[in-house]
Amino acid sequence: MIPENITKAHILQGIKDIDSEGIKSLHTMSKIYDLIYEDKVYPPKLVISLANKYANGEVLHYSKFNTNEAQKRLRETSAEFIIKTKDNDPIANIISRYKDYIKANSLQEEIYKWELLKKYKNRPDTKAADFYTEVKQVNFSNLIYPVGLLVVYHIARDMTEPYRECFKRLFNEKAPLAERVKYFNEETLAIYRKLVPDERFSHHQDERTIATFLTYHNPSEYTLYKHSFYQKYCKLINVKPKSKGQKYVHYLELVNEFVLEYIKDDGELIGLIKANLNENCFEDENFKILAQDILYQTLDKQIGMGRSYWRIGTSDGTNSYWELMEQNNRICIGWNELGDLNDYEIKSKKDIDNYLKAEGFYLDDNRLRSRKAGEIFNFYNEIKIGDVILAQDGAAVLGIGIINDEYQFNASDGFAHQKGVEWKLLGSPLNNSEGLRTTVYKLSDINLINKVNTLIDNAGLKITVENSQIMAPPLNQILFGPPGTGKTYNTVNKAIAITNPEFNLNQPRENIKQEFDRLMKNGQIIFTTFHQSMSYEDFIEGIKPVEPKKEEHAVTYKVIDGIFKKACNPNSNIFYLGQKVGSYEVVNISPELITMRKPNGSLISFQFSMLLKLLEYLKSKNIHLDNFSGKIDSEDIDKKAFPELESYIVNGYSNIIPGLLKIISHNKSELDGNNIVLIIDEINRGNVSQIFGELITLVEEDKRLGKDEALEVILPYSKQKFGVPPNLYIIGTMNTADRSVEALDTALRRRFYFTEMAPNASLIAKEGRLRHQNGLLEGVSLPELLETINKRIEKLLDKDHLIGHSYFMTVASLDDLKSAFQSKIIPLLQEYFFGDYGKIGLVIGKGFFEDTKDANSENVFADFDDYEASDFSERSIYKLINANNLSDEDFLVAINQLLKK
Repeated sequence: MIPENITKAHILQGIKDIDSEGIKSLHTMSKIYDLIYEDKVYPPKLVISLANKYANGEVLHYSKFNTNEAQKRLRETSAEFIIKTKDNDPIANIISRYKDYIKANSLQEEIYKWELLKKYKNRPDTKAADFYTEVKQVNFSNLIYPVGLLVVYHIARDMTEPYRECFKRLFNEKAPLAERVKYFNEETLAIYRKLVPDERFSHHQDERTIATFLTYHNPSEYTLYKHSFYQKYCKLINVKPKSKGQKYVHYLELVNEFVLEYIKDDGELIGLIKANLNENCFEDENFKILAQDILYQTLDKQIGMGRSYWRIGTSDGTNSYWELMEQNNRICIGWNELGDLNDYEIKSKKDIDNYLKAEGFYLDDNRLRSRKAGEIFNFYNEIKIGDVILAQDGAAVLGIGIINDEYQFNASDGFAHQKGVEWKLLGSPLNNSEGLRTTVYKLSDINLINKVNTLIDNAGLKITVENSQIMAPPLNQILFGPPGTGKTYNTVNKAIAITNPEFNLNQPRENIKQEFDRLMKNGQIIFTTFHQSMSYEDFIEGIKPVEPKKEEHAVTYKVIDGIFKKACNPNSNIFYLGQKVGSYEVVNISPELITMRKPNGSLISFQFSMLLKLLEYLKSKNIHLDNFSGKIDSEDIDKKAFPELESYIVNGYSNIIPGLLKIISHNKSELDGNNIVLIIDEINRGNVSQIFGELITLVEEDKRLGKDEALEVILPYSKQKFGVPPNLYIIGTMNTADRSVEALDTALRRRFYFTEMAPNASLIAKEGRLRHQNGLLEGVSLPELLETINKRIEKLLDKDHLIGHSYFMTVASLDDLKSAFQSKIIPLLQEYFFGDYGKIGLVIGKGFFEDTKDANSENVFADFDDYEASDFSERSIYKLINANNLSDEDFLVAINQLLKK
């Protein structure tokens, strides 16, 4: 509140101070309003703060009042004080976007935060008798980094009391927050090092984790935090971010100001949120959780943004059209034979495909024609005004621009299909390998998009979009969760979406599996499973024995490529073993060489680099492959431009070279546009450090071939240079019921994106075989059955050992449900509880057991002096009943006993 005794004279003194000393604090700067006095601009809050110094002897702290109060006081004090709204307020912009998004989509994706905070407020309870169990029972969802949560459980289990003490210190409101954050981080690290001395393993008790603990403890005073949107918000308001360990404290200060200045008095915003919260939600009277949600959704998730980014090729393989594009402010593509696309009724790429076919394009390659039809359709229909364009020759970005005009057809130009563009940057230093060898390609590399935005910003155009509406799948990701949650099932969909984005996944499962099998056969999807005996030699490369062709021949040894190396070798998808090229046969393919068997049985190898150089040479000479004899006269070679070719190809292999070049020319561009997916099932069961070896660094996005920080290594056995291509995606799966998850190699943690696959009972009713009955079978709700079982398991163990929904998805009859219990659920419970039938009984009830007490049990034990065996003789022995052998009536009785009905 602003003191009543501040007068115009005091305000003028404050203005005088600003004139002489300038603005020292960003907190007092207004982001919406300016005070105009004698044609000068002043921040209203700072003026009032300084005026209070002359009225009451001290500067009024910015947190004591808001901008609305400051501007009101200034207007009331004097007509000379004019309040003017700024033209562009970035914070007001993100709030406006947030409101629009909530109106259209509600809080459906983020409401879980309010629900969790009501359910688990004031937890974990440091006074709980069993602090480990207390920590395990709190559902932190995705608010703590998944691998970090495993470390939390590890410390809580093995160092319970020291960890409890850390929480007590963290929750002690009497101590300064900065000290508490510092203590918790450092002390938990010291505790963790007693458990895991290896410094490669992070303890993950960082500011994000600490913020989550504090918010659960007291959501009225604290809020959730992520480094990503904190950094973006600092950039948005032009505030320098704090260093590590000080970020969360600073973030809370910014949030408090955000609430005070923008949220507290915004009735529309508050009304929108209240309308979307329910009785299961934390009330958030201080709007701290709302503030976090606005920052997260607008800055990290980029809700409400629709700009797309595109790669446009500038050459047809022979001629460059960059000069046409640059001088005429246009982007252009070929296929002039199609004519003006505005003359057709084009609804999909299928229409373009038909027109290409009618004009005789790609008649012998339906897939290539389909892909090119998609590129033309994207150019015509999908590239919008405002989209960002990267005009490229290969990986080189020649220009960056913004689309400013619609499609037009100029038949006189070599590339006749055109759209207007305003070039913002010519001669860009940027290189981009995403979408290489395509004409039109929608970009999704978030790092590339950020670099493009930075370049445009520096060129004078401010783009507030930090990424587009599309979200690229991570290059390295791991799906983790309990058994039966659909981890392996979902890798199929994810792999298809990456390798064939145009495939419709809303089809029967058989169709999806057929497409998956086709992509595996084509080499675009590779599937493997890690196990304890998997080695570097199996995964990367190793020396293996080669079986002799004749018994009298000695065993020889050869360097054999492993699964990962093959996945990284694009040449293996251009040719295949056993392929005939003329009278020659392909017998080996490596990243550097293709080895052929001649008709006489001898072998000859060709370097891919030389074959590509030869293609480049022929292009420079305008020699069509159909007219190439396979021989080049030495005198014709430009020895400066192509010094390698003279010694390599002068004598020619006229009967094989043209055939090889045609295959490379035909398939190389098709291959380069495709993504490859390597699926590693049970990735945590192998020794990741040993299996990946030195290559674990190479899978990082910025270390991939073609990236700014690209790395290559020399492999130990083959001595070949090796790097990981940018189009290789790795999808791993992990079973959290396997204890080895907790010891997951830290190198893997840092380089993979983790997605939790939790049991989802609602899917049984929505997508299971009983979906038309809403998951009901003979009066039994299968979703309720799964939730009941899992609640009990979580009480007895933890959420890592739950039962997945997939075991119930295929149930359509009582026989199916019996089989699910007998072959899936009961064996898992036996594994989880190590045969402790008492705990198994607490989960599924007595209906699945029989008492096998022996009538003659009194005489079962041998005589042994001074030891009374009668207690044991009378003890009940329980045996699990085979669920398949139960009658329908008895089975339903057992199920209802489980459900306590």
